[in-house]
Amino acid sequence: MSEPARQTFPVKVLLGRLEQGSTAPWSSYLPDHLRPKGVTPKVFEASTTSASSKAKAEVKPPKKEYSPMGISVLGRVWEYSQDAAGCREVQHAIEVADEDIQLRIAAELQDHVWDAACCPHANHVLQKCILAMHPNHAQFILDVLMRQRLASQAARHKYACRIVQRLIERCPLEQTAGLLRLLIADVLPISCHAYGNYVMQHILQHSSLQGELCRALEEHLPNLSSDVYGAAVVSCAMTTARQPSRTSLAKAIMQEPSVLIRLACSRHGHAAAREVLQVLEGVDRTQALRILQQNQNRLQRSRYGRIVAGIH
Repeated sequence: MSEPARQTFPVKVLLGRLEQGSTAPWSSYLPDHLRPKGVTPKVFEASTTSASSKAKAEVKPPKKEYSPMGISVLGRVWEYSQDAAGCREVQHAIEVADEDIQLRIAAELQDHVWDAACCPHANHVLQKCILAMHPNHAQFILDVLMRQRLASQAARHKYACRIVQRLIERCPLEQTAGLLRLLIADVLPISCHAYGNYVMQHILQHSSLQGELCRALEEHLPNLSSDVYGAAVVSCAMTTARQPSRTSLAKAIMQEPSVLIRLACSRHGHAAAREVLQVLEGVDRTQALRILQQNQNRLQRSRYGRIVAGIH
């Protein structure tokens, strides 16, 4: 039997069975020229409906803004703060309340500061306290972080790090100096952490203790330049610190050529390498260019290294 005949033989057999009255549920799906007479054609309605339903499900409705109900939260602040909707009510109450009511709300949180800082909902209430109230009235939050030695742990927590950042932004140095120095003393593990590195960058961007932090960074450059988060902190220091701190940090980077090359080849560190060339002058800059020239092969293999290699 030839190949074409072999391919059509099964079809002829099936058609013969259908013509003899055999029932087959799939026969209604055959094309018009093959479907037996008297069999009503069907389309894949179920599949089409399913596909359209899936497409509709993928289109998410626009997110609606929460409209506060304005309920009284006094006496139940901590209870409400732990809930997605309740924490918004507490935040609204803090925004619209006078100073006396704000203090009464804060008083109900004083025994729950750490739990609130680590809560996905209540941390927003603490942030609102820091932003909406006088800095002196946020002292109870600082006291917990300082007294219980939780500063470093808070800086590396997914939610508590936001509390530390708000304190850095909002409170004056005389109020936060103790907290910041605790963080600077633990600079390496915090800088090389997925959340902690943002706290360190906040100190560089919002605090006059950035000089102390830059000096602490100089002591750990080999480890920082080898870490994706640590390199980001070094880049932040090189781009936001005051000129004397940037110059000192750039010279410290030059002390070990491998640090400059690692930064140059790093996504988050190449900005620091570029700034080194911008900050240094004379002999120091010539030496930096020589180091880059000696490591051209490595730089050219890196997307970010090529950017730094192109600077003259």
